[in-house]
Amino acid sequence: MGKLTGMIAAVTGGASGIGEATVRRFVAEGADVAFADRDAERGQRVAAEITAAGGKVLFVEADVGKEAACLGFIKQADARFGRLDILVNNAGIRMYQTVVDASAESWDDILAVNLKSYAYCAKGAIPLMRRSGGGAIVNVASVRSVIVGGNSIQYDTAKHAVAGLTRGLAMDHGPEGIRVNAVCPGSIFTPFHARRLQAAGKTVAEYNADAASRTMLKRPGTAEEIAACILFLASKDASYVTGTLLFVDGGMTSM
Repeated sequence: MGKLTGMIAAVTGGASGIGEATVRRFVAEGADVAFADRDAERGQRVAAEITAAGGKVLFVEADVGKEAACLGFIKQADARFGRLDILVNNAGIRMYQTVVDASAESWDDILAVNLKSYAYCAKGAIPLMRRSGGGAIVNVASVRSVIVGGNSIQYDTAKHAVAGLTRGLAMDHGPEGIRVNAVCPGSIFTPFHARRLQAAGKTVAEYNADAASRTMLKRPGTAEEIAACILFLASKDASYVTGTLLFVDGGMTSM
């Protein structure tokens, strides 16, 4: 039996990167998984691959920057699977701006996806977890929840806020048997980074060299390594863990 056998999970931003790795790992561990993403083509492809291999998933095309979309996604997960045990808030966008350059619209966009969607999905999920007698929420935060990197004022602000949201949710809903934790990834190579490297005319080797200079393990991490830690926090192995930020950064924040 897998660590999540018989459990139902919902994952946002599940069509690529850390989200996709989490969906696939959860299914491998016995869970049925609903996942949302605004990339319908990739989401449908991931769902088809998992289904063909015998897994049970539901893909929902959704822009989780909107409350109605978040609540609708959770409602569809409940309608399909009949309960909800785990929520992984992973969806995110990134912009490279200083506070001088940032527009009101860009602030609204990044806070809607990187922060408010986490609250909105939790708003929909918590009543279902209460009905089931408890559950686990894992927020994908970042090393940028405690440090800053420059030229990313909106991203850094949102990730700092996710740390506060995680602790606040844990405090409010711990008595109901709902655990809330966050993983804080460091340098993790994902399709987002691949696109950014291509646009900048840089190579994967250059990315790896930069990660090596900023971590104790001298390499970037993988989406699968983050998914393994999300699995731990979501599973009964972490039954006495809540309100915690788990740094999965190759030692970056300890240097």
